[in-house]
Amino acid sequence: MRITTPLCLSLGAVLAASLTGCAVTSSAATPPTSMKMTIGYTAIGAAYSDLYICEDQGVFKKNGLDVKITLLNSSSQLVAALMSNSVQIGVGATTSTAAGAMNLKGVDLRYVALPINRYYLEMWGKKSVTPGEGLKGKKIGLSSPGSLGDAAVDSLVKSKGWSGDDVQKIFLKSTPAEVSALENGAVDAIVTQPPTGTKTRKKGFKKIMDFTGLPAAANAYTVKSNYLDANQKAVSAFTKSETECLAMLHNNKDLAVKSIMKHSGVNDKALAEYSYDFFNPLWAKDPRVDPALVKDAFAATVAKGVGTMPKDTSEYIDNSYVDKLRKSGFIDSLYH
Repeated sequence: MRITTPLCLSLGAVLAASLTGCAVTSSAATPPTSMKMTIGYTAIGAAYSDLYICEDQGVFKKNGLDVKITLLNSSSQLVAALMSNSVQIGVGATTSTAAGAMNLKGVDLRYVALPINRYYLEMWGKKSVTPGEGLKGKKIGLSSPGSLGDAAVDSLVKSKGWSGDDVQKIFLKSTPAEVSALENGAVDAIVTQPPTGTKTRKKGFKKIMDFTGLPAAANAYTVKSNYLDANQKAVSAFTKSETECLAMLHNNKDLAVKSIMKHSGVNDKALAEYSYDFFNPLWAKDPRVDPALVKDAFAATVAKGVGTMPKDTSEYIDNSYVDKLRKSGFIDSLYH
């Protein structure tokens, strides 16, 4: 798999530039029709095993796509990458892409697939930290504002009826930095996807909780509408590949574990298997985007003072590609 240099322009920087009158362009010219695409993902971990196994098993190529995968430092960079056409399809926290959709002129986004509809994160930390009320007052390490971890903690706080001051968020820019901060005592706990945080158990840390009980449009695949209009064949090939690769994950644990080990920096097979077992119940078979979860993501973003709630958030969703695969019987055929 070809990996490019991580992109570093954040959504916050783009929003700031637009608010101060600086030129911010979204490469408004319609991208040329192409079966070549770059897919941006936003963290190292097993949540992106659908991409890993698609690349490893040649599924993208089989469906006529020339795909390059690039790692972004966080979900906050996803809209900027889409705007610059550095990335044609991006996957990351919907709360972050919602912020761009509401605040940046000329950015018309569409969600085309949702492989996981829960927060797929764990909290690992000091043995003294307990879940629930035991988290109050604790320092929780996260990658960046607008990241999936940030949204998950907000959702947890809301579900408990706490105030935003009941936990202290420490933003550390990257997932590896979270682990380092936990190990050197700068934070009490970190929020990551397996296997990253799970690795810390070897150094005496424990799993405090996971967030899988909280529904979310966690890693929705996102495109710009003008790219979608010009490249329907490519998006169709992508969604077909996505459904095939989700089926591979469900149907072949050995292949999935190999991809997790290859791409997540895990040499311990038991740790990769732990990650697979964590995600297997979460991976969708039919990756249709749930309009209610997208609406929740926009509402959560607005609640933080970012943007004005659209009249109809379903306008940001295009389920036609997944629906066509489902109605044709293709998705069902993958599980027989």
